[in-house]
Amino acid sequence: MDGSDSASKSVGPSFTASQPSAVSVVLQTAVLSPTFIANFLGNIFVCLVICGTHSLRQRPSSSILVSLAMSDFSLLLFLLFRLIWLYDFKAASKACKHFTVLFGILLYVSIGHICLLSCDRYIAIIYPLRYNEIVTRTHVTIALLVAWGAPVVSMVVLPLFYGDSDSAQFTTSLIGCSESTSQPPLLQKVHIVFNITLFVVIPFVVTIFVYSRIAKISWFQSNRVEPGENLNPETAELRRRKKKEMKWMKTIGK
Repeated sequence: MDGSDSASKSVGPSFTASQPSAVSVVLQTAVLSPTFIANFLGNIFVCLVICGTHSLRQRPSSSILVSLAMSDFSLLLFLLFRLIWLYDFKAASKACKHFTVLFGILLYVSIGHICLLSCDRYIAIIYPLRYNEIVTRTHVTIALLVAWGAPVVSMVVLPLFYGDSDSAQFTTSLIGCSESTSQPPLLQKVHIVFNITLFVVIPFVVTIFVYSRIAKISWFQSNRVEPGENLNPETAELRRRKKKEMKWMKTIGK
């Protein structure tokens, strides 16, 4: 009992997470390490393929994929932090506050990029003749600057107006680094609601709307009646079944 108390004190009063057992360390390491390597290599390969393919480099929307691969390192940071947590409590306690902010930024950035990719597909399907006019390199650059800049400002600059020890402890408690015994300040509650609404709810609603429209258009195209189908209903039905899958794939893959 005294040993556990001294261990918790050695990592600071705000870092109150309990140390995992040896079995838990082995199991988590066996799962987290391959996941870390696979995610890291996957993002590297995405960047190399896009940078090494001339046709992909010419498409402005490819910049969104490269930027998304970079922001996807948020998952890597979480895995890396968890591995540090398993083997070095002191290092984890020192990095917890900064990691929480960085993880929040990259998480919101990733969600924003997924929303941008959805909008890119929507424009390609709804306005195919004006796609090159709407999705230009300048417009994509501006969208990426907003997708990266807004979370950074919200997670780094805005907390300066209400930051104190209670708010910092509450923030670290969200990922299990500490146990918050007091309520966060009112401004922090408003800030959390603001972040969730702006960076999670709105992109989610936009993405659902976009893919609902895409599904509706694909369904309409798959049920179109081609000339001459009424002359031979059986052959026409077989032909329509094959075309349904092809039209759906073409619609999604545009």
